[in-house]
Amino acid sequence: MTNEQIVSEIRNGYSVTDYMQLLYESNLPLIKKFIKPYAAYEPMEDLGQESYFGLWEAVQHYETSANVRFMTYAEYWIRQSVQRYLEKCGSTVRIPSHTRQKIARYKKAVQELEQESGRAPTDNEIADKMRVLVGLLQELKIQMQGVASLDTPLADDNSLTLSDTIQADFSLEDETIDKMYAEHSKSQLWCIVERYTSDRENSIIKEIFINNRTMAAVARE
Repeated sequence: MTNEQIVSEIRNGYSVTDYMQLLYESNLPLIKKFIKPYAAYEPMEDLGQESYFGLWEAVQHYETSANVRFMTYAEYWIRQSVQRYLEKCGSTVRIPSHTRQKIARYKKAVQELEQESGRAPTDNEIADKMRVLVGLLQELKIQMQGVASLDTPLADDNSLTLSDTIQADFSLEDETIDKMYAEHSKSQLWCIVERYTSDRENSIIKEIFINNRTMAAVARE
């Protein structure tokens, strides 16, 4: 059975547990490839469990009519599940949001000052740049010691760290979920449009709302 056929069986409620296990085990090598970059932070066994939850979410949202292979679609949900786990439960990232924000501001200030002066900045310069008291920097440095592992490279060429995957507002799941939900909603909407309009009506609606043509232009045609 193909992944898409297995997903269809699960969505129809047939032997859900067995088919989910089959789907997971059949794609385990690919799943391990998805989650390998995060193995520096948590055991692969734990990440594998979280990837199973992500696979389940992918099954719930997948639309066969989208003409996208299931595992291509599932990668987003698997990575999101693992990243959310690392952010909320992982031993390397158990830090409050406000602390992560301070660390990000600190690192940005240091980087900008180094570029401007060509040397390591002093605490006074960093404090002025951040508009905080110098005394607060000592506290911040202590907090940074507990999250140094955020800078451990994810990629072999050191081009990506876990901190790079954390968005500016430090809400990892929000953007991904919103994007996937929007795509899912859009897919559902167009199915409804196609079902309840004639071919000509459907063509006109798509010209206006997908191709962004004006009503006047469509009317002239």
